[in-house]
Amino acid sequence: MIRAIAFDWGGVFTEGTFDGSAIAALADATGRSTDAIEGPYRALMAELETGAFDLASFHQRFSEATRTELTLERFEATFLGAVRERTAMFAVLGAIPVEDYVVGVLSNNVPVLCDRVRNDPRMQRVQHWVFSNEIGVRKPDPRAYEALSDALGVPPEATVFVDDAARNVDAAREAGFKAIHMTDLESFLAGWRALLPDVPTGIDEHA
Repeated sequence: MIRAIAFDWGGVFTEGTFDGSAIAALADATGRSTDAIEGPYRALMAELETGAFDLASFHQRFSEATRTELTLERFEATFLGAVRERTAMFAVLGAIPVEDYVVGVLSNNVPVLCDRVRNDPRMQRVQHWVFSNEIGVRKPDPRAYEALSDALGVPPEATVFVDDAARNVDAAREAGFKAIHMTDLESFLAGWRALLPDVPTGIDEHA
């Protein structure tokens, strides 16, 4: 019996991955190609998402690695402004019956975005937050899924986890979770109906 539902953030509550959008936005702002930006960006994000340094240090290291000269203010505005919301998912979240399910988020994320997501009133249905920078490990590390189970207080086999990355979905299933691989809204809804047929989505699917 399913008793908990947990979500990734980027790629679930956003259209496409946050990193993909941020790379494109930073390439545009710096006048560099996405290929020139992507390698240094992803290497540094892997550290930022485990709390190795703050956003100002990320900006400095990114600037040095890419030989670009965005001010910290413009870098931060470009980075944070890259979010493209998938608004339908806020309806899904809000429709989950409070009396029946514990709800959590497990996300590879950075402090400045964590604060924004956690304080979003549309995310108030979330009861437990597990962010990589706060636990020191990123998905698909098994310890991330252990931290999620501990936070939810529900065993993996009674939890549905939604993520857009195949490697994270595979790791969740290996850890015993039921999982939905979200490649788009249609794939998500198909997985939701299969695992949670009695839980409303909050979406007018016939509109």
